[in-house]
This record gives sequence, C-alpha cells and structure tokens, in this order.
Amino acid sequence: MIRIKKENISGFIEGLMSDYVLFAPVKDGETVSFRKIESADSIAEDYMNTDKSPKDIFFPPAEVLFSFDSGEITKNECSEKPFAVWGLRGCDVKSLTLLNMVFGTARQNPEDEMFQDPYWKEKYDNALIIQTACNDPRSTCFCNWFGGSPHDGEKADILVIYIGDAYLLDPKSDKGRKYLETVKNTEPAAKKDIKEAERLRAEADSSLSAVFELDGIVGRMSGLFNSGVWEEIGAKCVNCGACAFICPTCHCFDVQDEGKGKKGKRIRIWDTCMFPVFTAEASGHNPRELSKDRLRQRFMHKYSYFMENYGEHLCTGCGRCVVVCPVNLDIREVAKKVMSYQS
Repeated sequence: MIRIKKENISGFIEGLMSDYVLFAPVKDGETVSFRKIESADSIAEDYMNTDKSPKDIFFPPAEVLFSFDSGEITKNECSEKPFAVWGLRGCDVKSLTLLNMVFGTARQNPEDEMFQDPYWKEKYDNALIIQTACNDPRSTCFCNWFGGSPHDGEKADILVIYIGDAYLLDPKSDKGRKYLETVKNTEPAAKKDIKEAERLRAEADSSLSAVFELDGIVGRMSGLFNSGVWEEIGAKCVNCGACAFICPTCHCFDVQDEGKGKKGKRIRIWDTCMFPVFTAEASGHNPRELSKDRLRQRFMHKYSYFMENYGEHLCTGCGRCVVVCPVNLDIREVAKKVMSYQS
C-alpha cells in the first residue's frame, strides 16, 4: 500500500489521463455522474455515490454497432487508448463484474458457453478500474446483503482510501500493481495511515443496516411464481422503468436499424422488462401484459434466474432504485415480503 499526499493527487490523475481515457465522477447541478474528464479539477469529491451508475461507460444507452452503405459494413472503432475509471464505489465495481459475466466471459452454469460481446470486451478487458472506498454510505445502501463492504476492493484493480490529508492506494490486481509501480511522488503507507483506514472501514461498516438473509430466496420466488404476492407488491408500480435505467446491473437492450435506402446504422439501445411493449409479440399477444407480471420478471431476474445461471444475485445493494422510485417501492422491502409471504 502506498501513500500520495492530497496536494499530489492531481499529478496522479494527470498521469492517468496521459495513459487512458479517464472517466470520473463529475457534478452536474445537483447530480453526480461519471463523465470523461480532461482536468483533475472537474472531479467531484464531496459525494456519497454517483446518482447514475457507471455502466454506460462500457454499455452506453445508445451505441452504434456498425454502419452500412450499399452492402458495405463499417464497424465503429473504439478509442485508441484504453479506459480508466476513477472513483467507483465497491457496489459499482461488483456490478461491472456481473455485467462481464453476461457480455464478457459469457458463461452460464454449468459451464455453458455463450456469445462474447466484442463491443463490451474491447472497452472492459483493458480497462483500469480504480475504486474509492466509501467512507460515508447512504441510508439506502445495502451492499452488505451480498457480502460487500464500503471498503471491500477485491474486485478492483486499485483501491483508494481517502484519509483526510492523503490518499492510500492499495493494488488489488496485477494490472493495478504494475501501474502503481510507474507512479511518482509516492511513499509507503505508515502504520498510522493504515490504522486510520481501518478506523474508517469499521465506521462505514457500522453505518449500514443489518444484513437481511437471502438464503433460500431462489426457491422461495419459484414457489411463489403464481401467488398473489406480486399483485400486492406491484399495486403501486407505474412501470416507469426508472429503476432499470438507474440500475448498475440491468442490461436488457433492443437493436434497431436507422437509415434510408441502402445506407444506415445499427444501434443498440437500452430497454427494460418493465415496459409493456418489451414482450409484445407481432401477433398482438403479450405474455407479460399486466404490471404485476413485469414486476415479477424484474425481481425474479435479480434474485432467482441470475443466481441459477451465474451463481450470483443481480443486485449489488447500491440503493439507487430506492432513491429514484417515484412511488417509494423499496427493493429491500420486496425481498423481505417475498421471504415472509404466507399464501
């Protein structure tokens, strides 16, 4: 673990920008989201977590896959430099590893190989993921439900811990270790620095609410597939899709061709199972015609289907959906209601 004085962190950021296309949290009015940056001065510091997730760095809301003109196809080229992301929280680092299971390694249980998405891989595989420890979690955070912690950086390349007068940088992968070996103006972390980091971690962990045990929720949800619990939960859902678009792990998309004559583009755009037309068939039939059916699909995917296919819940406990929902439909309360429901 190394130490960089607070006044020298701008030099570290500038070094990142020379080697990578750098994304970091930036304030836009009252909100904070990840943007490509050109200056260390534009990086937001006083935020709990970004309002938008970082998934659009690697999986944009609208992405041109290729252009076509009279039968000739031209693939969109990625940036010449690899990506680096500064300021990710642990929940978002984990979300990228979950999305990589779908788009990157693309392997389901039991060892079923699937299509690897080249658009995701060319951006994610060479990226440098730099996590900032979360010293002040929101009241809506529940990463501890899924084995996470505000200071757990095991899935990142580098974990950064802000201790007031300095930043501690802890390499968590070979990629992160090799990069830190090139960084100047650093010194080994002192014992008092490590002790302060441990204090901040304990304080952050203690601020989270108690863990709700999710063991058995996969079978529980399957057993309640046709029960009335979904109608009860979904009674106030308006199917706006805000939860899916703000979520760091939702990854449904549509593919559309836009153009005229023999010239145009094929574009991948975000979609969500919460929209009524998501499963509408050409015949007019819709297998998820009712709101409760769409809501059931979303939560079954999060806590049952993804677990069966990949061995992980498709939720990291970031709490963004809790914050953004216009009718206060809390995903934590949904899980508790499913586990306690008596039909």
